[in-house]
Amino acid sequence: MKSVHQLSAVFQLSFCLLILFMLISALPATAGGVDGLSMDVLHLKLGVHGYRIGKRLTAGQKKTAAENPVGNAYAGTYKFLDHGLAVVVDKKTDRVLALFKRVADADQGQLKDMIASLMDQFGLPTAMAHDRIIYWAFNRHGAVSEEDFERAKKNKQIAGLGIIATVKLNSQLKIISDKVEDKALDKKMSAADKKKPATGTIYFIVTSDPLLKAFVDGQN
Repeated sequence: MKSVHQLSAVFQLSFCLLILFMLISALPATAGGVDGLSMDVLHLKLGVHGYRIGKRLTAGQKKTAAENPVGNAYAGTYKFLDHGLAVVVDKKTDRVLALFKRVADADQGQLKDMIASLMDQFGLPTAMAHDRIIYWAFNRHGAVSEEDFERAKKNKQIAGLGIIATVKLNSQLKIISDKVEDKALDKKMSAADKKKPATGTIYFIVTSDPLLKAFVDGQN
């Protein structure tokens, strides 16, 4: 039987993924053929722990899915957990649509470990925002560099980058500490609070928005 903490985590996971699919459904229609898009995304080999966006599950992964289901899946999909990694799969094709991992009450060490693991897997990030978000973007040719992204952003031409897949890390903890702000906060904290390490929820998600859009359109 799942604990209250586990049930809460599963509920929050289901809610986050439901919001993702709702946002995807509002995107403009996918340009070009779905088959070509699927091949482009698959060619990028984006994923973690043996799962890749657009790739069919192996027999072993299907066994894991059957043993660790997550309820309330979006129509036409099924979800399961593999050592904390949530995998969202197209029910008809068994192809992976999204990968999601959430860690509650994480400390700075766990945040650093997650960032290091993602950088080992996906290389240098494309962008960072608000000291709490790291973003990797990919087009059909591979990773979009920070320089290309900033140039496109400045010229309001991000759509021209042809981004077809992303990896996003979001953290309640600051990724880069502001020493001045930290000192001001430190003065306000009690002695007991100072002894407690700062913690917060961190998560990452690997998706292809155009591929998800094509999937959602196919369900309607």
